[in-house]
Amino acid sequence: MPRRAPRPSLLRRLLLVLAVLVLAALGGVVGVFLWFSRGLPSVEALRDYRPPQVTKVTCADGKVCAEYFLERRTLVDAAALPAHVREAFLAAEDADFYRHEGLDYLGMARAGIKALLPGGHLTGASTITQQACRNLLLSQERKLSRKIREWILTPRMERALSKDQILNLYLNQIYFGHNRYGIEEAALYYFGKHASTLSVAEAAMLAGVVQQPERINPVTSMTRAKSRQGYVLGQMVKHGMLPAKDAEAAAKAPVVLGPRPVPQVGPYYVEEIRRMLVSRYGDAVVLTSGMRVDIAMDPKLQSLADTAVREGLETLDRRMGYQGALGELDAKRFGQLRTLVERRLADTGRRSQEGTLVADLTRLAQPRQAAGEDDEGAEERPDATAEGEAAPSSDEVLVRAVPLVPLKEGLRLGGYVTQVDDAKKTATVDFVGRSGALSFATVAWARPRGVGKWTPAPTKLSDILKPGQLVRARIVSVPAGGKPVEVTLDQVPEVQGALTVIDPATRRVLALTGGYDFARSSFNRATQAHRQPGSAFKPFIYAAALQSQRFTPISVLNDAPEAVRDPWTGKVWKPHNYEKSGFEGPITLRQALTKSKNTVSIRLIEAITPQVAIDFARRAGIRSELPDNLTLALGTGEVTELELANAYTTFDATGKYADPILLVRVTDVHGTVLEEHQAAPEESIPPAVAYLATSLMRSVVEEGTAAAVRELARPAAGKTGTANEYRDAWFSGYTPDLVATAWVGFDDHASLGSGETGGKAALPIWLGFMRAALEGKPARDFEMPAGVQSVRVDPTTGLLAGAHVPGRTENFLEGTAPTAEAPPPGEASPDRFLMEEPGRGRL
Repeated sequence: MPRRAPRPSLLRRLLLVLAVLVLAALGGVVGVFLWFSRGLPSVEALRDYRPPQVTKVTCADGKVCAEYFLERRTLVDAAALPAHVREAFLAAEDADFYRHEGLDYLGMARAGIKALLPGGHLTGASTITQQACRNLLLSQERKLSRKIREWILTPRMERALSKDQILNLYLNQIYFGHNRYGIEEAALYYFGKHASTLSVAEAAMLAGVVQQPERINPVTSMTRAKSRQGYVLGQMVKHGMLPAKDAEAAAKAPVVLGPRPVPQVGPYYVEEIRRMLVSRYGDAVVLTSGMRVDIAMDPKLQSLADTAVREGLETLDRRMGYQGALGELDAKRFGQLRTLVERRLADTGRRSQEGTLVADLTRLAQPRQAAGEDDEGAEERPDATAEGEAAPSSDEVLVRAVPLVPLKEGLRLGGYVTQVDDAKKTATVDFVGRSGALSFATVAWARPRGVGKWTPAPTKLSDILKPGQLVRARIVSVPAGGKPVEVTLDQVPEVQGALTVIDPATRRVLALTGGYDFARSSFNRATQAHRQPGSAFKPFIYAAALQSQRFTPISVLNDAPEAVRDPWTGKVWKPHNYEKSGFEGPITLRQALTKSKNTVSIRLIEAITPQVAIDFARRAGIRSELPDNLTLALGTGEVTELELANAYTTFDATGKYADPILLVRVTDVHGTVLEEHQAAPEESIPPAVAYLATSLMRSVVEEGTAAAVRELARPAAGKTGTANEYRDAWFSGYTPDLVATAWVGFDDHASLGSGETGGKAALPIWLGFMRAALEGKPARDFEMPAGVQSVRVDPTTGLLAGAHVPGRTENFLEGTAPTAEAPPPGEASPDRFLMEEPGRGRL
């Protein structure tokens, strides 16, 4: 029986349903298009491409010494790059770039299907136009919604811009790892050259980095980078961009990486400038507008200041004892990690002019420690695991964080103790790339650090080290021929310090170091910490007393114990001197400041009143709040190091005050000057008074608590300071050429320990800096201004030294010098020149 044909009504129904489905699908597509088109950015803005600009900071030597940025990028014109550079990226990412209209439809379908599968995510299928669109207009999130927006915007970009414009955007925008954006910065970082000079081999390697910047780059993994380079060269040959023989030669060419980036000089200074700029212009302007900033920092002096602080704190910290090992690992566990570190060493690219790489194993004990300046293993923007590749194990993640650094003298790093031999008085320390030999003679200082108690010095190496310990070490010397390097123990000081250096002629802050290590603590102790200056405040009290003309440098006051009622607080207290100096009875002002007598300072401030002393300090440059009572004589008012240094600069500048200058000039990207600063000194203290204060402080460095300064063999002045319970140690001093203030203390105000005075803890930092900074410069004396009278006096009587009396020259304010002559030896003196000490409230 013949089959019956379908009824026309059923066919019509099927066609109608099909039509409805098609219309619904089209409507859905249109709906999706309209929905995701809402609020999309305009591609027209890309015609005037202005990515975030780097703000560049220029130091006193005229060289760029710092940069502020969101993304480190330097723009280049892609059209000016060699053809093989552009073609390497086309071959790697989008060989049909100049033939398609922006989208790879087959790839889009493949990516869409993968995204819809359980556990799927969007991968591949991105043309160069899509990548440029995503980087410039959208985000990096892996979501279907973002991909749809990308599909909508890409054709718009193709219509708005030419292919060459899109390629230019792409090459300047893409990320290359290690916080480098754009091909110019990538070429500078990886190869130490401009993008315009890249070879075929180098261009192919950079083009291969784009796929997974943190995993596939020649610094992190030369193996992966070479593999990807081979793929790119093959694609160039495949698409007729490069002859096969040239590709083969490029693949065999040795990869020579550029020099390691130079560590930044003066990070505390640079950060202080950034904070100043942000407070005035806002964070976004500073990081993106391309400002040009001139600062007063002298890189040479700043480097000397950083070194002086570092060495001074390390010396002090060693006096406190050995902090102990960083941690411990059993031999089996270390062996497992060591194998992984060896693989990293073998896979890591070598920078030019670098030999052996070694591993800083500190992270094995402290895996969350911040990256150091030399750590090129840190992954700033981690990539996802490559498709089809197993996720890294926890050990591999830990080892990835281990810095690999070039072996050199002075290097500080963590090592693993494998052997301790008391008989030979040596220990062996493993740095994976090289072993080190540690001698007991270099660590005899390493007595166990006690808490509030003295601990004995070690008698043998096993008192200090044990196999299996992770320790911090410093490379002393590097013998040739792969022999073990000589090392000693090292430790990061727990104590902190700061140093500020000012040019008295220009008031420019030439150097400013705010701590031991900026990477560990960015808190700037030179500008942000308020600490008690102790006796370093006394010169302001003595100078105020001299200005009153009630006292002269040879006025005699009594250095004796006494209970005093402070009329400003009503409290009774017994001021005492430094524990080792005792009381000496009648003493001149010059001798009292030279020996830092607290009792004399109390008598002076009681005579002139705290308010007069505060007013004088204000005129010198102290801006912090000061206590209006007698304790001010002992420096109990908290100040910043920068303001104390600037106040001492007023003395050095013979009484002329000016604000300290860190920021010299700021211009915008168009060259318009936004602000400019230069010193505008005003006489705030009589020059003669300032000179007399300097004269008194010269005695401090010539025969007093800062006598170590005599090593400079040039005129200098200054004052030590030690706060109560040894919580702060200071030395502020100057020559006619430079003013510098050094501070040492703990951030939590803990005691530095008995005997750690300003002269012992802080002065070595100041002296270490000045010794290097003034080397080769001719010595100059302080110029005596008008209003100062120099006469020969008898130091015993304070009267003029006659022909029969040996005397010495003393300086006075005009009108305050003695007029009577001292009697010849053996004769009684009918009178002594003494400025009468005013009445005091006593108990």
